[in-house]
Amino acid sequence: MEKPATNSKRTATPPGPALEKGQMWQTDKGNVEIMEVGKTLAHYRLFQSQKRAPTTLGRIQMVQDYLRMHAGKLIPNERPGKAKA
Repeated sequence: MEKPATNSKRTATPPGPALEKGQMWQTDKGNVEIMEVGKTLAHYRLFQSQKRAPTTLGRIQMVQDYLRMHAGKLIPNERPGKAKA
């Protein structure tokens, strides 16, 4: 018996939101601030109710998926930037 042919092509997922340094995203879980963006990794902070949050390193795709799942909206970043020496 032969198996029927199946379509082995993956369905293309829509691209996630474009991440750029300094962006602030508001989600239902808290705010996400993008610190740095590289080729495949992004440094970000997840603020829930605390004033300071640790910087976390993760794949860009993972951050985009998080923003998509939690209905992330881009908001103006009102946090002052660090002074450059």
